[in-house]
Amino acid sequence: MIYGGHNTKQLAFEGVEKALAVTNADIRLFGKPESFTKRRMGVALASGKDVAEARARAKLAASLVTPVEM
Repeated sequence: MIYGGHNTKQLAFEGVEKALAVTNADIRLFGKPESFTKRRMGVALASGKDVAEARARAKLAASLVTPVEM
């Protein structure tokens, strides 16, 4: 999961390029107009040879995306 981390009406994301470089991983940012600290703003999806590998790739990709206030 990618959480907002900020209470703001203008949010941007850094590290998306790095997250997309993770093998077999993809990022979905929801485009919500307002962010709250614990609001889900996106998810990372991944595939792998088994569930553990896919989960590890998704967690890595999500951890590379950082929300920043504009």
